[in-house]
Amino acid sequence: MQRKNLRKLITLFSLLFIALSTSAQTIRLNGRVLNQKNEPIAGASISVSEINRSFAADIEGRFVISLEAGKKYTLTVTAVGYKTKAVDEVEVSAALDNNITILLDIAAKEGTEIVIRSTARRENTSGLLSFQRNNTSLSSGLSADFIRRTPDKNTGEILKRVSGASIQDNKFVIVRGLSDRYNQALINGAQLPSSEPDKKAFSFDVIPSQLIDNIIINKTATPDLTGEFAGGLVQIQTKDVPTKDILTLGVNFGYNTQSTFKDFITNQRETSDWFGFDNGRRDVPEGFYDRNQYQKLSSTSKAEQSKLFRSDVFNERKITAAPIQSYNLTFGKGYKLKSGSSFGFITGLTYRNAQNLYSVNRNINDFSGFTERSITDNQNRFSTSVGAVANVAFTTRKLKIAFKNLYNQLYDDNYYVRSGNNLLDGQEINFRSSYLNQRSLLSSQLEAEQQLSKSGIKLKVNGNFSYNLKSQPDLRTVSYLRGSGTTNPFTLVTDETGRFFSNLKDFSYGGGGSLSVPFTMANEKQTFKAGGGTLIRIRDFKSRNLRYRLEDNTNSSLLTLPFDQVFDQQYIGDGKFMYFDETQNEDKYFGISIINNAYAMFDNKFSDKVRLVWGLRVENFQQFLTTVRSDLQRVIVNTSKWDYLPSVNLSYSLKDKHQLRLAGYRTVARPEFREIAPFSFYDFEQNYAVSGDTSLRRSDIWNADVRYEWYPKASEGVSVAVFYKNFKDPIELRALAAGSVRRYQFQNAGEADTYGVEFEARKGLGFISPKLDVLNIFTNVTVLKSAVKLAGVTAGGQTQSFNRPLQGQSPYLVNVGLQYNSKNGKVNASLLYNKIGQRLSLAGGKDQLIYDIYERPRDLVDLQVSLKVLKNKGEFKFTASDIFNQPFYFYENIDTNTKFTSGTDRLWNSYTPGTNFTLGFTYDFIK
Repeated sequence: MQRKNLRKLITLFSLLFIALSTSAQTIRLNGRVLNQKNEPIAGASISVSEINRSFAADIEGRFVISLEAGKKYTLTVTAVGYKTKAVDEVEVSAALDNNITILLDIAAKEGTEIVIRSTARRENTSGLLSFQRNNTSLSSGLSADFIRRTPDKNTGEILKRVSGASIQDNKFVIVRGLSDRYNQALINGAQLPSSEPDKKAFSFDVIPSQLIDNIIINKTATPDLTGEFAGGLVQIQTKDVPTKDILTLGVNFGYNTQSTFKDFITNQRETSDWFGFDNGRRDVPEGFYDRNQYQKLSSTSKAEQSKLFRSDVFNERKITAAPIQSYNLTFGKGYKLKSGSSFGFITGLTYRNAQNLYSVNRNINDFSGFTERSITDNQNRFSTSVGAVANVAFTTRKLKIAFKNLYNQLYDDNYYVRSGNNLLDGQEINFRSSYLNQRSLLSSQLEAEQQLSKSGIKLKVNGNFSYNLKSQPDLRTVSYLRGSGTTNPFTLVTDETGRFFSNLKDFSYGGGGSLSVPFTMANEKQTFKAGGGTLIRIRDFKSRNLRYRLEDNTNSSLLTLPFDQVFDQQYIGDGKFMYFDETQNEDKYFGISIINNAYAMFDNKFSDKVRLVWGLRVENFQQFLTTVRSDLQRVIVNTSKWDYLPSVNLSYSLKDKHQLRLAGYRTVARPEFREIAPFSFYDFEQNYAVSGDTSLRRSDIWNADVRYEWYPKASEGVSVAVFYKNFKDPIELRALAAGSVRRYQFQNAGEADTYGVEFEARKGLGFISPKLDVLNIFTNVTVLKSAVKLAGVTAGGQTQSFNRPLQGQSPYLVNVGLQYNSKNGKVNASLLYNKIGQRLSLAGGKDQLIYDIYERPRDLVDLQVSLKVLKNKGEFKFTASDIFNQPFYFYENIDTNTKFTSGTDRLWNSYTPGTNFTLGFTYDFIK
């Protein structure tokens, strides 16, 4: 009896201790105060009646309040010129994110006391759609909270979740069906250069998802943003200075169904490869002469120079493909100073390594349908990425100074063995290549924002610098042939055997500023904004092309040496093998571009229903490129162009929850350095060459959009949009005349029209049953149609119109997702579906005897489940990516129907990526 009473007493004291501990636990609530234009309300006052204290928001509208867990509070928010808002049922918990965004309405008249009551749940969830609803332009976006619930590992994969966006090659964004060259990228407000040597595109796979705070895609133009886009302007914000201390460590291991623990073939692997850097072993050896010196050497001297290259790098090694592994570490800390100002920083490190196997089937067909080559590439892709972010900021009620930096290093080595048949010549193929891409990206911005007056006049200035380095050291190819059906030894094909080296350096320097001046007109608050800036880019590209040939054809017996012996130094010498330098003059180029801009815009509100954002942006574009043709004639491209880019965005509120938006604007798409450089590069993996055109003109685009929006609840939204685009001189990668080698060139089409419809919906399922309040569903669908008129192609004396889309465009895009969030915040789950319609990958032309190449649709299904443990400090996360593992399938479109027709359309290439299963654990040491 006494033991029973003792157990009861211990239990009672334990419960009392837990209750007292919980009630005494203080947790920081992080908030932000915005107006209905998404502008921060600096100096807003936030009072908490239960603790009889008041707090002031800084220049970004941010505030931090320490509250006790297990209690509910009321926040009363006031600001001059705005309606007072009282937010009830505010509570904090270790299981919650403890963030709140509060939106204030502009007061109809000064001095009128109007108090609007709301709840924390409504205010907190309204932030998910508030930016899209109140942004000056039509936009779609994803928050860090949504990104965290997807299995996406980098920004490229995240972007396919955005309405109207898809991803090509897992890294290049396509918005509204328009290819990557018609889209622009900003990071923390700074424009990013093209990351690719062979096209105008930014490779979004270099930015790890853990470092992203939010992604917004502007689909219509405003004067304060660059006018160089047609599909979308992708704005990426990396994680900013934290309002709470952060120290998290994450570890993830993944299994790929067709790669992990399988035999993985590679050349020599160095320790530095695992950290994303080549250690120089693949560079042109020190002491090897430049092209001009090498060409003047005697055969004996060339042979001695050829021996400087290492031969052991061709030796194959068989290892076991390791599991996919990734690690991330984030540390951030904020300080509240006595003056009321704050200082903080955030740093983040990410690491990922994967070893994936792909079996790629390829056909090369002539126009009549005869398969000239049927081959299979067994690819062994070793990929490492290392990313870092370091941001620091100082804020007061009227000033913010921030320094933001992002760095990423990507190493991707694809070693593949090709087998198959050259049916045209009756030969069996044996081919090997090591195709390495190494990229470095650094982006830095120094920005300052100052409130100059009590009325809200603000000055923003910024300076930015970025560099993008890409190298292809020692792109090796070794090619053999023998008669089909024979047992003869394979014979080396010297025209397809050699080494290629390239280096691209791209530096950008920019700066700008803007002045925002609020004023009152017709008893409504208005804003005038003006600014300008400049962006200078410098690109230097150099390459070296060496072929491995016999100096004396009488030693033809050496051609049958196997691939791991034929490069040995004993077979290099006068009369034997040596390297022949086939670098062309145009295999290097140097370019400089300058964009100067100035703009003026008004944000006018004529009533509670009508808002008009309008203005003019002026850009002066200067581009210079120089190279030398094979005939030693210097090629100079020198362009200077003024562009006047007006834009109008009109919003009309039909009711409190309904909004109609109209937009009209002019934008441009300018040629990239690579697109105007006559440099030609043959891609052995893809089996075609790409070259530029010095006469390429910039594209002029007129755009119109209409969108209806309905927001039934704070966290729910439905929208339907219709858009139209007219292109003059659109730039495409299009096939040249058919020949022994398939060639593509960047060219201007004459004109093109694009029409589209977008539907987007985000809805909670609580309306079906209160029990389903933990489920949310979202979907977005885009349907597109375009017609292209090619310049210089006539039918009856008129420009011919083609019933085909622009290169890179697909007829539809679909995203559907179901998300589960438990009421206690411990369990989250997401089921996501993505599909794009048949996409024009490469534009051909029957007049050129080359068919269009399309990518067939595939169903992409991803699942993620997460569970918080260890008092919510730890989180397990299980993901299954690409569950169906349907093949990527590219085909030559033979008939007039662009959809794949079995038995008619012909295979170009196809492969399956495998399904990834990943288990990760993240621990928060401070939460």
